[in-house]
Amino acid sequence: MPGAISKHRPSWLPCPFNRVFARPAALAACHRATFPMILTTLALLAPALPQVSPASLFQKKPTTITTPSNPFNRGNCTQIGATLCVPLDNTFTIVPFINGPGCNRNDDGSRQLMLNGWNIDFYGTSYPDLYVNNNGNVSFGVPFSTFSASGFPVSGFPMLAPFWGDVDTRNVGGGGAVWYREWSTAGGDAVNRFVVTWDNVGYYSSQIDKLNTFQLIITDGLDPLIGIGNNVCFCYDDMQWTTGSASQGTGGFGGIPATVGANEGNGIDFFQVGRFDQPGNAYDGPGGNNDGIDYLDGQTICFSVGSGGSNVPPVFVTSSPNETVVAGQVLNFDISAIGPETAQTVTMSNDAGALANFSTVDTPGNPAVSMATFAADLTQLGTTTITFTATDDGTPVAAADFVVQILVTAPLPIGSDLCAPNAVNSTGNSGLLWAGGSDVATANNVTLYVADLPGTAFGYFVTSQSTGVLTMPGGSQGNMCLNGADIGRYNNAPIQSSPEGVASQILDLTQIPHPVLGSTAALAGQTLGWQLWYRDMNPGATSNWTNAVRVTFL
Repeated sequence: MPGAISKHRPSWLPCPFNRVFARPAALAACHRATFPMILTTLALLAPALPQVSPASLFQKKPTTITTPSNPFNRGNCTQIGATLCVPLDNTFTIVPFINGPGCNRNDDGSRQLMLNGWNIDFYGTSYPDLYVNNNGNVSFGVPFSTFSASGFPVSGFPMLAPFWGDVDTRNVGGGGAVWYREWSTAGGDAVNRFVVTWDNVGYYSSQIDKLNTFQLIITDGLDPLIGIGNNVCFCYDDMQWTTGSASQGTGGFGGIPATVGANEGNGIDFFQVGRFDQPGNAYDGPGGNNDGIDYLDGQTICFSVGSGGSNVPPVFVTSSPNETVVAGQVLNFDISAIGPETAQTVTMSNDAGALANFSTVDTPGNPAVSMATFAADLTQLGTTTITFTATDDGTPVAAADFVVQILVTAPLPIGSDLCAPNAVNSTGNSGLLWAGGSDVATANNVTLYVADLPGTAFGYFVTSQSTGVLTMPGGSQGNMCLNGADIGRYNNAPIQSSPEGVASQILDLTQIPHPVLGSTAALAGQTLGWQLWYRDMNPGATSNWTNAVRVTFL
């Protein structure tokens, strides 16, 4: 295997590597309590991808770095912090890199660290220790200082690479450093977990105009934080660069791409997310073109590199398994999964039970994407669960599940009620109307919500700035509480309640119905009222009215 050129001298260092893996998507990040993703083993059998030749690697020149006096004192070991699966705090320790004095700011450094009473299972080999390498990876058996990444699989140097790129933390003028922490049952903790955080790290040569923040979590497979059965997780906050200048990069981009994945070291078994050399969100799967670094922002990628079969199940890539939507609003979200084997096609399906108002558009591929839409209503308050399944076409076929939990909340009311309650309808209740959203006119964010209607009832909203009670107009069983020459009806937007008797309507405050002008816009200082007229059988064919609601706009 060709080696990479040393940054600081013209000798060759072993370079066993060369290229693969998977949207949007921040669990609200794994620091979000539990992670209901159960994925199985990673032991990939796939053809090796082309290797980077020595001629394509650019030799670094010795660089003079200007820093303040005593730049590596403890005062410079400042955590910048980020939103990650495991929050960075004062329980973390700076990684004591061999070639980094004081605060251990360095370039291409490594450090061997022993696990406390437990081992990591890496493709069937049990390791009691590991090497944290400054260049965005952890290796097993030997340290690894190669700064120009290559794609997986390759022979030698077993590696976990949340972001194998040319990290350089020597500039104390604003960049961060590399930190770690271990939890162990031998030390009295509830789990065995080892975490490395690259906190706002810069790139070669001592550049800090762009910074990357990412994290590697290693467990014994029994940590619910990343999902029972998973033993590795990559977590990302803001990712801004891909390539150092010694890897032919310019301004942090271009040149030899950074690699994200895992490599067993036998030239066969590997796991690859992708290779990154540009800004933006471009991503076309583990074996496609080079990808955009912004694709990783907020991502959480958890999987297993324990011993197992020859076909790795698809892996889900998403920012969070938890979503929240206000009843009456529409939630759109995407779920993506990849097959780490580059020649596979992944298909998506889901089990939402009898969940109403939910649909998906599923696109197979690598990655496969499921675009979901959930128009939650007031009957669906609380938490609902949807299981997405990704299935590959490998031999044997493998599948994995990802569970999404959606919390449907009630809208907070704005405005005030008028003539509530109105007359009782056939349900034995009075139709209830309230408004939610914003009372700022220019925000154009008001939704009307109705409950306690007869099932599948037809109706119209009316609106007016004026009030005045009309008792049982047109033979209705309820009272009309709005009146005046400006009263308008939403003729083009009738509603029909659900079988459970609820409904909602999003208003356009720039198109308020008016009997003379056609429509007007809501203005600051105005007070507008709305009320719903609806049909009923009580006991014969009749109609009724909800209460009215009035909003004074700012």
